[in-house]
Amino acid sequence: MSLMEEFDVIIIGGGTAGVAAAQSAIEAGARVALVESSRVGGHSLFKGQLPLQVVNERIRTSDEPISFESLIKEVDERTEAVSKEIEERLTSSGVICIKGAGALAGGHQVMVRQEEDSSLLKAGKVIIATGSLPKPIARIPFDDHSIFQSDRLLDWKKVPTSLSIIGGDKTGLEAAYLFSLLGARVFLVDENQRLIHDRDPDLITALEAGFKKQKIKTLLGKKIISIFKDTEKIDITLDGGVKFSTERILVSGERLGNTADLELDELSIEKGTHQEIWVNETMETSLKGVFAAGSVTGRSRSLQISTEEGRVAGVNAAGGSASVEQDQIPFCLQTQPEIASIGCLRENAHYKGYRAVMGRYDSPGVEGSNNHESSFCKIVADRETQRFIGAQILGAQALESIAQLQANIREGETVKNLLKNGEPTLFLKPVISAAKKCVRALSARR
Repeated sequence: MSLMEEFDVIIIGGGTAGVAAAQSAIEAGARVALVESSRVGGHSLFKGQLPLQVVNERIRTSDEPISFESLIKEVDERTEAVSKEIEERLTSSGVICIKGAGALAGGHQVMVRQEEDSSLLKAGKVIIATGSLPKPIARIPFDDHSIFQSDRLLDWKKVPTSLSIIGGDKTGLEAAYLFSLLGARVFLVDENQRLIHDRDPDLITALEAGFKKQKIKTLLGKKIISIFKDTEKIDITLDGGVKFSTERILVSGERLGNTADLELDELSIEKGTHQEIWVNETMETSLKGVFAAGSVTGRSRSLQISTEEGRVAGVNAAGGSASVEQDQIPFCLQTQPEIASIGCLRENAHYKGYRAVMGRYDSPGVEGSNNHESSFCKIVADRETQRFIGAQILGAQALESIAQLQANIREGETVKNLLKNGEPTLFLKPVISAAKKCVRALSARR
């Protein structure tokens, strides 16, 4: 590689946001380089979504107990294969993938450090997508044996008999579900009074009931008072006098932007108290021409958020015009039951100037089948414009359904347009049924 090879867009970091940025920038006609020090794919691939998919597939296809050792082997094989597929797809589309650690060397230059060499690249625009790291917590005695941060989710040699998860964010909730499936007795501790407390109340109730059914013990509205370790167990005391013992602890909480090695201070790029990079709605930083996307910006670590932020950053770095609209990003929880939502709730739509109408479809499930859990779908529309402005879905295929609805809400379609997609697939039937009820509600006399 020449000393000053030039690119229209250089992306530092090959996780979810970085990959999405590369794809959108190359589609816009830019010459793009993606710099990644390890494997392409990021948290969602290696520690998040894919491991849960593997476990769920194992449970659906076999009644035998799941061997943790074989599970980890399968996850490693699958993630390696998917990572290679992503890199091959990027390369075939024209993205130049460069192995190394990237850092800014001025607003329009990127230094790539490799094992025995370094290269200086020239960039029209730069996108930082380096992710985040767990924030150290002084009151928790982390070690290499029994108390771990959530990034080490699958680093154990066997499933613990009991596990306490501290933190009810998306990572903590999905980890609770994962280890419950693997046979651990799970305690979930969170300072909030309800799980996913900022979501639809019906979704919250269903999730809490599902966790109770799975014998996941939820301890809500509680703070840790003390943790005492001995050779066999960990004694935990919460406020209110709650005491219990567990074999392991997994902590999922606040994170720090992974910015220490990027040389940002010399360029006066503004950061927050958690080392997160501040960006505007176009994902541009305080330094013109430098963008950031994903959890390095301080957002929740989420496949959906990182994908959308990466897309917007890539479009704008390539000379386009796009902005992040939070109401167009789905929230997805890969638990039992599956939970997904997007846009407004009927109850809070008036804060955004809408007069909301809702259609709801409930399915009781079928006993003895693979889909025996009850489920529902809510479709929310604005009475004045009849635009589709929100959806909340509980049950099997919730994640697939919400992914399709994301395009509808982004395009500002009416609810009637949801009914013009021809013969609905199996997982869209609840959406269509709820949309029909919403149309009838829109047509009703005011």
